[in-house]
Amino acid sequence: TADKIKPAAVIAVDALAARDPNRLFKTVQLTNSGISPGSGVKNRRGEISEKTIGVPVIAVGVPTVTDAEAIAYSLTGTEPETDSGMFVTPKEVDMLCGKISKILSETLNEFLQPEIDADIIEGLV
Repeated sequence: TADKIKPAAVIAVDALAARDPNRLFKTVQLTNSGISPGSGVKNRRGEISEKTIGVPVIAVGVPTVTDAEAIAYSLTGTEPETDSGMFVTPKEVDMLCGKISKILSETLNEFLQPEIDADIIEGLV
């Protein structure tokens, strides 16, 4: 816990649900407000924020899922009347997760450890 480790800050990386299917794996959200894991897929977990853990939280999120209603809306322009609760990912989800993970890990490492050569960081991830 933050009480034992006493970090200066926390960087929390999470998957997000996109309202627009065209944004899947194409954007990165960066905030200082923390995260509420699972909230985008109606499976809310405990909030991770400065309010809950006592240190600043930088949240990094990537949209990896969208719901069936968002897809229907993007195709028809009409809001569906019911909520199916069905969430979908692109069929290339494993490859896309690998790519975005590498991008995020290299970026965070270069930002947090500028004294380490970028080629060395790339070799580690």
